[in-house]
Parts: sequence; structure tokens; C-alpha cells
Amino acid sequence: MFETRNETPFASAMFLFPDEQGIETVYAVLKATFEIHSHALSVAELQRPVTLMDEYWTEPGTSSLRYPGEAHVSKPGTDVLLVGDAHAPRGRPTGACLVRMKVGPIHKDIHVFGNRTWRGGLLSPGPTPPEPFTLMPLTWERAFGGTHDLGNGRILAEPRNPVGQSFRGKRSGREMLGRALPNIEDPRAPIGSISDAPAPVGIAPIAPAWEPRRSRAGTYDEVWQTQRAPHLPQDFNPEFLCTAPSGQWVQPGLKGGEPVELHNLSPRGPQRFALPTCKVEVEVRIDGHPRRPRMHLETVLLSPGEQKLCLTWRGAVNCDKQALRVERIRFSLQSMTNVQG
Repeated sequence: MFETRNETPFASAMFLFPDEQGIETVYAVLKATFEIHSHALSVAELQRPVTLMDEYWTEPGTSSLRYPGEAHVSKPGTDVLLVGDAHAPRGRPTGACLVRMKVGPIHKDIHVFGNRTWRGGLLSPGPTPPEPFTLMPLTWERAFGGTHDLGNGRILAEPRNPVGQSFRGKRSGREMLGRALPNIEDPRAPIGSISDAPAPVGIAPIAPAWEPRRSRAGTYDEVWQTQRAPHLPQDFNPEFLCTAPSGQWVQPGLKGGEPVELHNLSPRGPQRFALPTCKVEVEVRIDGHPRRPRMHLETVLLSPGEQKLCLTWRGAVNCDKQALRVERIRFSLQSMTNVQG
């Protein structure tokens, strides 16, 4: 009889499926949720469960990814993600502000604007002044991107963000008048013309059907169906599982203890703290023999508006031809620093 022991205050899960080579593997996942205070952290009373599948803001295909699923094979490096809103400094309405996230070696600045539209001459429309705001969602719907339906089943799209704003496609200058500009921009690539097409900038996870993830998924053709299915294709790139936007993925990975700074991401003002340093251990017992995989910190998820931080670790144990002999999995926390209480 299989037994799970979780001796930590965190959420845990075990998955059993083939790795990239088709070898049956036990994947042990531990997910820790912390409360963010002004300059410190504490273990959250309510722990977020391991996310079993991708969760979208509304419908897949028409909205952006909110939380990526965590039932998958091992992924390289560490994703640093942020799900939340931009907050006007000191809560006073503003037309624009700068959002900043620093996590260890990662430094991300985003210029956030109030709502704007294209106006003016047909040949060279310009943006209206931004409307004042106090809170702006930092979702991909607010970044550059979108689609243009040409009719007859022909659709042009920004493959890196098909749900965004201000993608011109084949639209004329007249057709762009009144259309929304992005609320989220890269300070190094401001949008000033309807012909500008910068790389979409965001801070939240990227959906699997979007670039660059889509190109890393591998080839699912007739050869795969007859020779490889149901295993992953031979050209599957594990970086497909990395959901972080450009500049938010750390290779070989974070360890814990890295400094964090968040600006204009919470109504409570700037937040500064260090990531927890947790020594987590997992023991997988197979046919009476204990195995202890290395636990890798694969995701840092910040939700500063909710005052939450989640860390997810994963370890893998090969159990080829012994799946039915997996007897027990035990999660333990050996030590933890940078956390109050």
C-alpha cells in the first residue's frame, strides 16, 4: 500500500509518469507559501496547493495564463513570475509609473500607463494622454500584441502575445484610430507610432501555445504517432516548461537567500526581503530501498498585492519497471532561514 508522509508545513504532491526518454519516473513536488511583510516573511497559515493544470484568467486561447500547471517533468533553471497589479505611488492617481522587480540577478523594469488610444491624423496618429489610474493589472492583455481577423479564415497575430493591444496587422491608419495602446511597455522601447511593433513585455507566465514556448514543444507528427507516442517527442526541449518571460529565467537556478525588491507592486509601498533558504528533503522508498533525489527550486511566484510568495521545488527518481513497487514518499524540512517564527 502506497503511503505519503508530509512532515513540512507546506503543500506536496507526487506524480508518476515517463520522463523525456520515456522512463517511468517519480516526481516529488513541494510548494511553500509565505506571507510577505514590509521587510520580512512568515509561513502562510493557508498553503496554496500544487497546481495540477494550467489556470487561465478566463478561457484558454482567448486569455492569458494566470498560474502554470506543476504536473510535468523536470524543467531547467528557475522561473521567476509575478502575478498582480501595478499600484500608483502612495495611492495617488497618476498617468504613468515605473514598476520594478529585483530578485537576485533578475532586474525587471516596466513602464505602466493609464488607458490611451490612437488619435489624430490618418497618416500619423499619436497616443492620447494617459488617463489617471491607481491600479493597473499586469496581465498580457495589457501589453503589446493582439490579432487581426482578415476574414475568410485568415488571421494575423503577434505570436508572442495574441491577446494584447495595438497590434496593427494590415489595418490602415484610419482603422487604428480609437484603438487602445498597451498599458505596459518596456522603458527602452516606447511606442510612439502605429507602426511600432516592439517585443511584448510582461512579468506574468507565458501560455504554452505562445512563442517562444510553442517552438520548444517538439514535433507531434505521424512519425511521432507511430514510433514515439505517448512519450514526448525526441525534439522536445525542456525549456518549453519554463514559463517566465524574457529576463526572468535563471540558469542553472536560484538557491534561496537572494535579495528581493518590489516597487509600485503593492498598496503598502516598497517591499524588501530575502528569499527563504530552505533545506528540503524527499525520500522515495521503492521495493524497500530508499532514494533521495536532489530537490531543485524551479519556480518563484510573487503575488505582492496578496502579500504572498510561493516557492516550488521538484525532485525526480527513476523507477522504470518498478512503478508498482513505489511504497512511500516522505517530505521533510531540515532547516529554514530568512523566515520569521
